[in-house]
Amino acid sequence: MGTDKKHVKLQFERCKTISPAGEGAEVGPRRSPIATSGEHQDLRQILGTMQHSLTQIDGKLDSLLYRMDRMSERLDQHVERLDQSEKRVSEVEDAQTELATRQVKLNN
Repeated sequence: MGTDKKHVKLQFERCKTISPAGEGAEVGPRRSPIATSGEHQDLRQILGTMQHSLTQIDGKLDSLLYRMDRMSERLDQHVERLDQSEKRVSEVEDAQTELATRQVKLNN
């Protein structure tokens, strides 16, 4: 898709339409509903590139989701281990408290 002056002028000419002011009067930047074969080819190329890009993005997102799932599973395992460790610490603290209480009773 060119942006040179000739291309812009041709596009501008295609925007003219018949109006009450007379044939060929400018009524605004309205595009003709008929696209040229070159424009169709440009659009096909753009759409193909966009589709390819979206396919790549979709693949990367799938990969990221898989990795996130794996990380979530590992995190859950670590949290479970931490919970078990906290439970053990609590049991040890309770046992130490009971042992200290028994020692005090024995000494008295």
